[in-house]
Amino acid sequence: MRRRRAHGGFNPEEMGEGGGLNVVNLIDMFVIIIIFLLKSFSASTEANITISPKLQLPLSSSETTINEFVNITVTTSEILVDKKIVAHIQDGNIVGLNPQDLMIPALYEELEKRKEKILKIQMYNPNVQFKGEVNLISHKKIPFSLLKKVMYTAGQAGFGNFKFVAQKET
Repeated sequence: MRRRRAHGGFNPEEMGEGGGLNVVNLIDMFVIIIIFLLKSFSASTEANITISPKLQLPLSSSETTINEFVNITVTTSEILVDKKIVAHIQDGNIVGLNPQDLMIPALYEELEKRKEKILKIQMYNPNVQFKGEVNLISHKKIPFSLLKKVMYTAGQAGFGNFKFVAQKET
């Protein structure tokens, strides 16, 4: 048997013609895995919605699935856009907002950012279309007057198609 190189590497003469690592096959394998992951990610139709302990959803007998849209969550203590807190709620009113005002400025600004992001993606990916759809996830004891402010603000930002998220009755 011939001696290996002093540095512990492979000797090409030992391996013969065509010996060594074939990187092309390895690259092909990784490309196939990436394509599979992208296809399976884009094929998922249900949205990823996390329910916090502060949130009790209303019950519904609807069989409709939830799609991946911008999520607005209204708990008894805060308003969130995709897990980012944009406003605090105390005693059924938004902190720092006149109770007669319909527009929630912080919510509007965050939704405008999301809209701009979707429109930028749309420029490069024709499969992504901005349709102004939003999942509205609300605690079951939130008064309609507060939901009306959230819906009005979302509508002013261009998100006028609401999907109300509810828990399935068992």
